[in-house]
Amino acid sequence: MDDQATEVDDQAVLLAKALELSKATAEVVDKSVGARKAVPIRNAFVRNDDPDEDAPLKKLVSGGGGRGAAVPVMLYVALIWKCAKKPFDVKLPARKWAELLGLPDPSGKGARRIANALLTLEGLRLIKLDRVHGEPSTVILLDESGDGSDYEVPSTAYSLGGLKRDLYFKVSSRLWTSGEFQQLSASGLAMLLILLEEGGHKPNESPFVKVMHSAPQGREVWFTTENFPARFGISASMRSRGTKELENAFLLHTFRRPVGPPGTLVSFTTEKLRKVYVLRGNAVVEDKEIEAKRAKAFAKKPVPKVTKQAKK
Repeated sequence: MDDQATEVDDQAVLLAKALELSKATAEVVDKSVGARKAVPIRNAFVRNDDPDEDAPLKKLVSGGGGRGAAVPVMLYVALIWKCAKKPFDVKLPARKWAELLGLPDPSGKGARRIANALLTLEGLRLIKLDRVHGEPSTVILLDESGDGSDYEVPSTAYSLGGLKRDLYFKVSSRLWTSGEFQQLSASGLAMLLILLEEGGHKPNESPFVKVMHSAPQGREVWFTTENFPARFGISASMRSRGTKELENAFLLHTFRRPVGPPGTLVSFTTEKLRKVYVLRGNAVVEDKEIEAKRAKAFAKKPVPKVTKQAKK
């Protein structure tokens, strides 16, 4: 028993060290990409409106909800984060990616897991690998839909073409620098990305909500029993595990609300309830740039002069 306890303690120490290194590496990446403080990801990565074709996210996590299935998901988000400008490629040792993802033994087992994850992403046509013997492969981003097309920043592409395929959501870089993103399993990552894609990353602008909660609160998201599996193909068990994990990480709040139009009289009959999801904390993307502009504009407004009569 003592040997088992010691082994568990040693593993906990290794994971804690890996997490601290991961957070420090995330800070470096965050500074390297400039002013962009959120990772834009096309909705097509999470949701495919074609019933005969699974979205890439489902393909990545369908093997299970554990840590192993989480690595390629995290790595792909990290690649989009790092490849912020043309030519949308990056050449880094697998060890550095393992450090960013918080994988123990980054030079050994962690690097091998990264190599496997890159092969998985290449197989799903989410990236291309330019291999040079004896050197790290150059990773070239491809479109999030997995159709093999060249990558373009979704906001730029949408402004030029206005196409539905370029609609996107955001993952806050604070999730990385806080270490919260790296600690999620595949189930937690799947539910987080699904809720972000459904608009949960946008802050709730209600003054009441802002007063009642110290942490940022996202917009309310809910699903019908039928549309969730049809949209995302995620199993009910993965949905449940992922929801619980996000709640335990204080990234999500859920509650139940009666289904029906506002103002409906409450009766003594059984009510149908819907589950409502509200992302919170670092899962919410607050637009600091807009807030700063508003504050600057307010500061420039002339202060009205107070007349003697008003003083009296």
